[in-house]
Formats: sequence, C-alpha cells, structure tokens
Amino acid sequence: MISEKETRKPRAPGELGFCLALLLFSLTALYLSYRISGFSSWSSAGSLPLGASLVMCVSSLVVVFGELDRPAPESAPDGTLARRFFETVFPARHVIFVFALIAYMFLLEPLGFIASSFLYLVAASLVLGERRYAHMIVLNALSLAAVYLVFRTAFSVVLPEGFVERLFR
Repeated sequence: MISEKETRKPRAPGELGFCLALLLFSLTALYLSYRISGFSSWSSAGSLPLGASLVMCVSSLVVVFGELDRPAPESAPDGTLARRFFETVFPARHVIFVFALIAYMFLLEPLGFIASSFLYLVAASLVLGERRYAHMIVLNALSLAAVYLVFRTAFSVVLPEGFVERLFR
C-alpha cells in the first residue's frame, strides 16, 4: 500500500531554501518593527508593522513545516538540483529585467524621469517580445505622458529633471 506522503508532489529545487529565507526575512521584519516603539500600546507607531510582521512569521512557519512534510526534490538526469533551481527561479528574462531596473535606477538622476523611464519602458517591451516598434514607441510615450501629468499635477510630486523636462520649461 502506498502512503499519502509517497504520493504527494515533491518540492521544487530550492523551494525549502526560499521558504527558510522568507522566514528569516519575516523574523527580521518582526525585530525591526518591534524596535519602532516596542509594544507599548495598541495605538503605538509600531503596532501595525509589528502585527503585520507577526502574521508574516506565523505564515512563514506554517509554510516551512508544510514544505518539510513534502518529499525532497528528485534529482534530474539532465542536471543538478542547483541548475534546475536557477533555471526555475531565475530565468533569463527575469535576470534581464533586474538589470534593466538597476540601470533605470542609475539613469534616473542624470537623465531625468522622462528619458530614463522611456528607455526602461522600451527595454522592457523588447524583453517581453514586442516587435511592432512604432506601436511600442507611441504607446510607451502616451503612457509615460499620462503618468507624468498625473504625478506632476494631481499629486504634485517632484520628479527628477533631465534634459527633456528642461526643453518644455
């Protein structure tokens, strides 16, 4: 007779490690939220972050124990568990997006909001497979103009200025 544990789906490579990292993050958030004001009262500045991080810790513990109950990942004949983990968690498209986002952060101050955001939107569209270039440029420009107008007029947010913003001043 086959037990229930043997018929359950095995963990994905790196799944338990990710859950443990999530638990560590939750515990760190709990510690930092406690440092805001301790637990002096229900209405203190740290009570909401403390409650949220406590829920995160409990949820993380439930997930970790659930993962420990599942069978370990099966090793594949075509590669190691580490290789399968990186192929599953960090596909090339995700890595490219992370690098594009890092480039956006560094370009935001020197180029300004409009130019750096437009370059990021174009890069993201290309990574996602958009090949109708005129359509992509027009749609990205209109979207960016709408975001810029809403943040500048409705919310009065000061965005980093670059050469494009200086042209329209």
